[in-house]
Amino acid sequence: MIETPQGPWLSQGETLVCFGDSITEAHDGYVALLEEFLSSKGIHVINAGRGGDKTPWALTRLVHDVIDLQPDAVLLFFGTNDAVIGRGRWRDEPVVEPLTYRDNLVWMVHLCRLRGIRKFSIAPPLGRLEGDSWHEFGDIERDYCQMARAAADRVDALFVPLDTAMEQKREEQGASSDGRPQRLTRDGVHPNPLGCKVIADTMLKVWGLLDA
Repeated sequence: MIETPQGPWLSQGETLVCFGDSITEAHDGYVALLEEFLSSKGIHVINAGRGGDKTPWALTRLVHDVIDLQPDAVLLFFGTNDAVIGRGRWRDEPVVEPLTYRDNLVWMVHLCRLRGIRKFSIAPPLGRLEGDSWHEFGDIERDYCQMARAAADRVDALFVPLDTAMEQKREEQGASSDGRPQRLTRDGVHPNPLGCKVIADTMLKVWGLLDA
């Protein structure tokens, strides 16, 4: 696993593909913040998010949505759907077990490398759900966060610790005026504007493009 790159991870003229689920796909989400920041540095960002995506499904579109574009760098940001789909209100679908999630991330990097792509960054799920989703699923994302770290370690990818960054922001925010915890999501799963900023800033800091 690479925790800190030697110099900026992205350079002028390069292209980054953000490959993920609905958190990535959101037109007003963290990718829009990355685009705004990176475009000023001459770095092109492609949003390859798809709502509801899990790593098995993502593997089926990897060639078309990532490899065929021949980007300089790829961000892999999956895990929320892998963790919760197949459980609770979504129990009608198969479960993607944590080890399978890890191996799917490893396969994505391996297949991209076979086609000459060399730079990879892996982000875990956001650590935990909020509100009703937390009450239904608890800390189900924890094992998937660990497996994202394990995948980054196995393929020597740059790891972006979004789970710890989000938890740190919750601690900084404290409780709201009504005594309830401040939220970083709009529906318990998808980040609100503050949550998106935490995600984008954490990525940029890890990539050596934003001061800590």
